[in-house]
Amino acid sequence: MGIPRNLIKQFKRDLKDSEYKRYQLKSFILFIAGIVVFTLIAGFLFKQSPTRRPTGRTDVAYDFPEGTWFNTAEPLSLFDQLKGHVVVVLFNDFNTLSDLEDLTYFSMLNSTFHDQSVMCLVVSAGRSATTTDSLVNQWHIDFPVLADPDSTAMGTFGIRALPGVLVIDATARVAARYYEDWQNISLEAVVQDLIDQGVATRSLANEKYIPLN
Repeated sequence: MGIPRNLIKQFKRDLKDSEYKRYQLKSFILFIAGIVVFTLIAGFLFKQSPTRRPTGRTDVAYDFPEGTWFNTAEPLSLFDQLKGHVVVVLFNDFNTLSDLEDLTYFSMLNSTFHDQSVMCLVVSAGRSATTTDSLVNQWHIDFPVLADPDSTAMGTFGIRALPGVLVIDATARVAARYYEDWQNISLEAVVQDLIDQGVATRSLANEKYIPLN
């Protein structure tokens, strides 16, 4: 006497359901394992990242690295000559004529605050001291310029692209970073706001540092 067909069909259905459930369980376990592995890898990579935190609005800025300066009698420091100053830094490699427009706008900003404790300066990114010297003369740059051939200053201040503008308040804290659209920002208003804050907190220098005496 053979096994009834209906029992065979039921057995096949049960077997298929069992295999499907096992497949679901296996997929779920693999999914959880994947999440655990990803979390472990992410945690490891995070620990391997640089210990120096990227500067933000409440972080004290790092100082300028050693290098060759132009249009200043001595190397500048945020914590010495420029203590108590609002500092605006233009990072540029001056590769195109459009960079001249950036420089012109920056020069106007410098003129606007020429009698206040505001220092505008340029970092010649990726340029040697010799090339920077030529740029200073050819482009008639009259504010302090730091040659940054190895882009060390860019890395120090967390500048990721060129052109870039860094604004530092009177307490040597990073107030803002701007990039290619920086001319669309009212830097005058940003700087004036930082001046007002410096006056209110008595952190603004009473006298402006003069780079060339």
